[in-house]
Amino acid sequence: MALIFSFAEYQTILSNQNLRPIALSVGSCRNFSVKNSQNVGKMSERSDKIGTTHPFEPSMDIAEVLKLADELLFTHTGDRLDHLQETIIKGTLQGQKYAKIASENHLSEGHVRDTASELWLKLSDVLGEDVNKLNARNILEKIIISNSGSIGDFIGGNKVSICSERRRPPKSSPLSKPTANKPYLDIDTAPEITAFYGRTDELNTLKNWLIQDCPRLITLVGIIGIGKTTLAIKLIEEIQTQFEYIVYRSLRYCPNIDSFLIDLLQSFVSPTAVPNTRDRQVDLLLKFLRKHRTLIIIDDVQMLFEKGQFSGQYRAECEGYYLLFKQIAELSHASSLLLITSEQPENAICHTARYAIATRHKFTRCLKLTGLGNAAKQILRDKELSDEQMWDTLIENYCGHPLWLEMTATMIQDLFAGSVTEFLSYPSSLLSNEIGSQLSRGWLRLTESEKQIVNYLSKQEKAVTLMQVLQEMPNSYSPEIILNAVRSLKRRCFLEDNGNGERASLLRLDRIWEAYVRSLNVLN
Repeated sequence: MALIFSFAEYQTILSNQNLRPIALSVGSCRNFSVKNSQNVGKMSERSDKIGTTHPFEPSMDIAEVLKLADELLFTHTGDRLDHLQETIIKGTLQGQKYAKIASENHLSEGHVRDTASELWLKLSDVLGEDVNKLNARNILEKIIISNSGSIGDFIGGNKVSICSERRRPPKSSPLSKPTANKPYLDIDTAPEITAFYGRTDELNTLKNWLIQDCPRLITLVGIIGIGKTTLAIKLIEEIQTQFEYIVYRSLRYCPNIDSFLIDLLQSFVSPTAVPNTRDRQVDLLLKFLRKHRTLIIIDDVQMLFEKGQFSGQYRAECEGYYLLFKQIAELSHASSLLLITSEQPENAICHTARYAIATRHKFTRCLKLTGLGNAAKQILRDKELSDEQMWDTLIENYCGHPLWLEMTATMIQDLFAGSVTEFLSYPSSLLSNEIGSQLSRGWLRLTESEKQIVNYLSKQEKAVTLMQVLQEMPNSYSPEIILNAVRSLKRRCFLEDNGNGERASLLRLDRIWEAYVRSLNVLN
C-alpha cells in the first residue's frame, strides 16, 4: 500500500526537519530517475544497505529519523512522540534489545514491550503496513531516503507517494481502520441468521444497555436453543455504528486462555505486536478497549464450567477466563463484553426482558431469555401446520421455545400430515430425537443432588414451595446442599421463571425438562 501525503503535509514535514524537497520522475519504487544528481552516489550507497540487520549507520542522522516519525504521527494522529517512544525508536535503530533499553532507562522490560507494541501499532496505522521491531529500522530508513531523494513519486505537484514492498490485505488486516459508519467487523465464525422471530423487548433492552448505560459486561442466559446467539447476531445489525470494532468468538471447542487471547488480539493488532506472556496480552487488550469502543461477543461460555458441579463453576484449566472477564468488568473503559451461556455464572443476577433492571454492580448486566410467546406462531405458520386454533396450546406445551417448536413442527409434518390437533391428542408432550439429544447434554452436567430434585419436581402436579422440597427430599442431603442445588437448577434454566407475580419460593420444573425426565423414568 502506498502512503499518500498532501503537498502541504509534505512541505510541513520537510520544513520541520530542514529537509530539501527534490523532483522525482514518475515510476515504480524500484525503477526511478533522480533529477538531483549530487545525491545519486549517496542514495545508491544507502539503497544497497536497506534490509540488512546491522545497526543504524552513523551517516543516517537518528535525530532526523525521530523528527520525521514525530511529524508523521502528529500529522495523522495529533500525538507527539514521548520520551520513552523516542528512546525505543533510537534503541531499535541501534539494534538494541528491549531488555537493554529497559535496563538503561531503569524500567521493566514488560513496560518497554507494551509501550513499543502501542508505538508500532500507531506507526502501522499511519504507514499502511505492519511495523514491528524487526522491520521498523528498514521502513523508517526507506522513508528518510525517499524524503532525501531516493524513492517515491512526485505526481502533478500535489502528492508524494512513499511505496513499500509489503502490502496489507484490504479487509482481513487487523489494522484496518473503522469509519464513523462502518466499524471493523470480525464475525466470520458467527452462524448465519435464517429467520428471526419476535424478541423486540429483549433487543431493545440490550440496545439501551449498550448505547445508554455502556456496561462493561453483559451476560445473556437461556436454555439450549432458546435463541441467544440469533439475538446477539441481530443485535450487531442494530448497534454496529455505535462501535469501532465488533468481534465474535465461540468457545464451543474450549480453547485454552492463551490461544484465545492470541487469536482475539490479532483482530486488533498485527500478529507481530502480540506480546508473548499472558499478563502483557491482557494489558494490551485492556489498553485497546480503553482507546477504541469495542464489542466482543463470546458464545458458548458454559463450556468453561465443570460438569457434575453446581452451575457456573469454572474448570481449573479455565480460571484464566474468569480472571479476564473479572478484569474487563472491573477496570475502566467504554467497551462491552457480551457473554452467551446456557448456565448463569455465579456472580450474575439475571432478569427477563420484561423486568430487566440494572444489577447492583453499575457496570454489569444479565438478561435471561424465555420463550417467544405469541411470536412463536410465525414458526408454525412457516411450517404450514394446520388447526391454527390449537397453536396456543402447542406453544404453551413447548414453552414458546423456538428450536423445540421448529423440531416438533417438523415431526408433526412427517407423522401427522401437519395436523396439530392429532399431535396433541397424545396424553403427554412428544420429544423428537433431536430435542432429546440436546437435553441429554444438559442432563449430564447436573450433580446427583440436582438430578434427585429434578426427579422429585417432575412428579409434582403443581408448583411446590422450597420448604416442601426441604421436607420431602431424602435425608441424605443436607439443607445446604438442597438449597444450593435449587439455586443451581435455576441458573441452568431448568425451573420455570416466576416473573408473573407468583412467589419466588414456588418451584416448578420447566415443561420440556419435565417431559424429558419422565421419558427417562419410563425407560428405566
